[in-house]
Amino acid sequence: MMTKDDVRETLRSECEAVGGPTAWAKRHAISTAYVSDVLHERRLPGKRILEALRIRRFTAYAMVEEAAAPQ
Repeated sequence: MMTKDDVRETLRSECEAVGGPTAWAKRHAISTAYVSDVLHERRLPGKRILEALRIRRFTAYAMVEEAAAPQ
């Protein structure tokens, strides 16, 4: 499973591989401002960026154990 930081690092690496965020954004028909916002943690990566990175978002739920009552 990936964290938001992992996704951001994957985006950063892919941008570097093609010459920077502007080149990556243009290649995937995504606004440069949006890519920049994701890279600078101002926005979360949405559907378009995730599809371009070949990453799928899903939500997971887990049970939380109740703390023992104080004695």
